[in-house]
Amino acid sequence: MRLKLLASAVLLLVLGYVFFWHYMAGAIEEKFGIWVSQQKSKGVSIKYKDLEISGFPYRMELSLNNLRIVKTAEDKAPISLLSPHVILVAFPWNINHGVIFSDGAIVHIGSSRNPALSLTIGKTRASAKIDILKRKFQTASFVMEDVSWGGGKSVKRSAAEEVKLHIMQPETPEASLPFNDMELPILMKVYLEATDVVVQEIPVGIFGKKADQVKIDLQFHGEKFPSFSKESLSIWRDSGGTVDVKSLSVSSGNMDMILDGEATLDQDLKPLGAFAAKIHGIDHIVTILSGHSAFQQAPGAMILQELRRMSKKNGAGANPEEKQREDTLDLAISLQGGLLFLGPIPVYELAPVVD
Repeated sequence: MRLKLLASAVLLLVLGYVFFWHYMAGAIEEKFGIWVSQQKSKGVSIKYKDLEISGFPYRMELSLNNLRIVKTAEDKAPISLLSPHVILVAFPWNINHGVIFSDGAIVHIGSSRNPALSLTIGKTRASAKIDILKRKFQTASFVMEDVSWGGGKSVKRSAAEEVKLHIMQPETPEASLPFNDMELPILMKVYLEATDVVVQEIPVGIFGKKADQVKIDLQFHGEKFPSFSKESLSIWRDSGGTVDVKSLSVSSGNMDMILDGEATLDQDLKPLGAFAAKIHGIDHIVTILSGHSAFQQAPGAMILQELRRMSKKNGAGANPEEKQREDTLDLAISLQGGLLFLGPIPVYELAPVVD
C-alpha cells in the first residue's frame, strides 16, 4: 500500500513538472512576442525567421534563426545587429538568470553599406542576470571569439582573438558608496580582457604587431548613468561623474604598460584626467616612432629624446637589478586642454567623445 502511495506521489510530481514546464514554455513564448511588439514604440525593430522552444526537462531553450535587431532615432545613427542563430537558455527554477549562445553576429553603427563603425563577432557565450520584478539589469558576462572592428570602408580592421567582458550594476547605488567616502555612487563596473589584439587605431605599432593581452578594470561613478549624447554626458560631468580606471594593462613581447587613475570630461566633452603609469619597452617605442616623419623633426625628435632620457635616468644604476630596470619608466600621463601629455610632453591631440 505504501509503495503504491509513493509511486502515485512520484507520478503526480512528474506529471506536475511536465505540465509546469510546458506552461512556462508557452508563457515565455507569449511574453517574448509581447516584448518584441512593445519595442517598436521605442524605435527598436526585432525580426527573426523561426522561434522554437526546447530543452525539456532541465532547461528552456528559445532558439531564433536569422535574428535582426535595428534601433533607430531621429538624432542618432541607426544601430543594427544581425545573427544567423541565437539560443537563449533559461532554467525553470531560476528564470531571472539566462545563458546566451550565438554562432556569431555583425553590428553596424550607421548605414549598413557604409557604417561609421562595424563590429564582427565570432562564436559567443554569454550569461545575464536580471531582476524581473524591478525590470533591472544586474550582471552580464560575455566570451567572444574572433572579434574585429573598423569604420567606414577601411580595409584594415582591428581584431582580437578572444574578448571577455564582464559588466555589473550594483543593486542600489547607496550600497556601493563606502562609509565617509566623498565619491559618487558606483553606477557600473566593467572588466575587459582581450588576447592577441591588433589595434589599427594606433598606426605606429608601439606594441609590436600585436598585444598579447589587454586588461581593463573600470568603475563608473555618478548620479545617473549617461546615454551617449552631448546633453546626457554634460549632465553626468557637471554632477561630478567620473571614470575610475582601477587598472589598465597591456603586455606584448616588445612593450608592457600598466596604469591607473581617474578621468572625466571637460567643457568640450574631451577626456580630462590623470594617470600613473609604469612602462617597460621605451627603447622599442622610440625606435618605432623615430621611423615616422612626424618624429624626425621638431618637436617630435625632441619628444623622443626626452622619453629616452627620462627612461635612462629612472633606471640608471650599477647593480644587476637596476640594470634590468634600465628600460623601465615611471611616468605621469595626463589628459587636459584637449591634449595627451606623457610627463610634461604633449604628444597627441584629443577629440570630443561625441560630436
